[in-house]
Amino acid sequence: EALRYSLHGQGAESEFIIDEVSGKIYAQRTLDREERAVWRFVVLATDEGGEGLTGFTDVIINVWDINDNAPIFPCALSCHGDVAENSVMGTSVMEMTATDLDDSAVGQNAVLSYRIVGSMDATNAAVGGVPTFSEMFTINPITGTITVGLGGLDREQVESYLIVVEARDGGGMAGTGTATIQVKDVNDHAPRFTDHSCLARISENAELNAEVLELVAEDGDTGENAQLTFSVVAGDQEQKFYMVSHKQEQRGILKLKKRLDYERHSEQRFNLTLKVEDLDFSSFLHCVVEVEDYNDHAPVFIPHFLSLAPLSEDISVGTSVAHLVASDSDSGQNREITYSLLEDSDPDGLFTIDQSGVISVARPLDREKSPQHHLVVIATDHGFPPLIGSATVQLPLLDINDNGPEFEAAYAPIVFENVAGPQVVRLNQTSTLLRAVDQDSPENGPPFHFTVPPEYRYSNDFYLQDNLNGTATITALRTFDRERQKEFLLPIVMSDSGHPARTVTSTLTVTIGDQNDHPHVAGEKQISINSHRGRMPTTVLGKVYAPDPDDWDNKTYVFEGHMPSYFILNKRTGFLIIKENTPPGTYQFQVRVSDGAWPDAVSTVTVHVKELRDDAIYNSGSLRLADITAKEFLELRGKQRSRYELLVDFLSEMLSVPPDGVNIFSLMDVR
Repeated sequence: EALRYSLHGQGAESEFIIDEVSGKIYAQRTLDREERAVWRFVVLATDEGGEGLTGFTDVIINVWDINDNAPIFPCALSCHGDVAENSVMGTSVMEMTATDLDDSAVGQNAVLSYRIVGSMDATNAAVGGVPTFSEMFTINPITGTITVGLGGLDREQVESYLIVVEARDGGGMAGTGTATIQVKDVNDHAPRFTDHSCLARISENAELNAEVLELVAEDGDTGENAQLTFSVVAGDQEQKFYMVSHKQEQRGILKLKKRLDYERHSEQRFNLTLKVEDLDFSSFLHCVVEVEDYNDHAPVFIPHFLSLAPLSEDISVGTSVAHLVASDSDSGQNREITYSLLEDSDPDGLFTIDQSGVISVARPLDREKSPQHHLVVIATDHGFPPLIGSATVQLPLLDINDNGPEFEAAYAPIVFENVAGPQVVRLNQTSTLLRAVDQDSPENGPPFHFTVPPEYRYSNDFYLQDNLNGTATITALRTFDRERQKEFLLPIVMSDSGHPARTVTSTLTVTIGDQNDHPHVAGEKQISINSHRGRMPTTVLGKVYAPDPDDWDNKTYVFEGHMPSYFILNKRTGFLIIKENTPPGTYQFQVRVSDGAWPDAVSTVTVHVKELRDDAIYNSGSLRLADITAKEFLELRGKQRSRYELLVDFLSEMLSVPPDGVNIFSLMDVR
């Protein structure tokens, strides 16, 4: 009976088929050994045309390799390696191995060999550079190990290389991969300052940690090999400076560590040696730091107090009296000095000082006003801000007899009338002695001598007695009448004891005291006052008139009869006041005057309040009268009319207006 064959397993019917009659197995499509190298099936054989008994067998199909795959690099586009610069020839850099999917057990299909087909500067490669340095690296053709082919790797010239490696199998197929080889930095460059020399300036007044200057260095290396440290290594014995390093930025800042003092010669200029260093190398820079003077010293006088020998107070203006010199430890304009005198020590400007420090007399001196001068001399330097120093000059004055005697007090002697002489004149409430004083020193002063000039016209009225002890006594020789003469001017000649003696004449006013020896009589007073539009202020009109030759009487004034409502009377002084806004009109009233000794008198007062019209004010004018006072203009001259009344009549006639149309509303004395 015929057998029938069938194929069973993965890939049956899809990858492989079997002829059911002949039992031949066929591939359905092209096989790829790199996808699957071995196929396993079960083949069944059934007799009786496929209806009988069945037997089976295992079938293994091996796919035979052909060289259909080129070598490939796992890191074809991103292979990385690194090597230190200056590495010697043969130094291993990296492994550059490829793989081949073909069967390595069959022939040479997967046997690979390597070679470098391109080498270039990675920087140039980024811009399409031409391959260079083809001999810088080599590769083991069997292992793919890249090594340094030539010495002389220098990172400062080329930082990285692009190496193109070819892997070729035994069948002639090839693949390439690119490796980036980074040249690692080796500290083979010394740092150096970008400047060959430097000059800096700093004020001696600079604060601690103040920045003096900033320096920049450079180093061909990178990374930690290019992190730089700056320091001061010479020229700073007292450690006035220090440096702050900014390692990664490759700059250093020179700063002030201790205060500077320009006045110390050793601190006016520093010749510093500055050092910059990396991990292995260093270089140096000479730097000059010049210290600028700051105005930190005030001028100083030596001595600061000067006491001069006494000078005569009549010393000539312009005479030099002292010479002072100040010094200043600063330099330049900070030590230039201007001299002056403190105004408070010489408020009257009696002295002057020139710019060489010479003090001279500027105005006449007066010992009696100031027996001793304490001049404060100011020295101001020209710094900014300016500083000052001072010295005091004590300058006493010698007296000369340039002042005559004068009364010890403001004497106001009174001799009362009607008292029979002789009587000693009382010069004040406590003494009858005339005394003198002298502003000069004692040697040019007492004892004083007193006389009356021989030609004194009232020598029969008064007598002066020099008591020869620095005092004098005055005697009134007769009886006086105040109503005839109220006072006498008595010249007193006084001499001091100076060398030579100085004589002056002072006038002593002797007042004749009043006694109530005359009665007062009734008087009459006419007063005119103006108002405008019914308004005027409260005004003092003057004193009630009650003629009395006596003028020291204590009188009392009261209204007689009715009391006028618009007026106020001062009982003690007799002054009359008109109240505010008194209506226009004529007011007449009487005032009783009493002195307690003589019969009372009743005086009459007439007050005319006149309303001024606007046109009178708008058309007003001023008139100046010569050789007459306001009092003389108003006073009555016996039975004649006053000049005031005469002027009113004159203006009335000239202007063709009635007398009451003429208003004289202001009258005053002017110089």
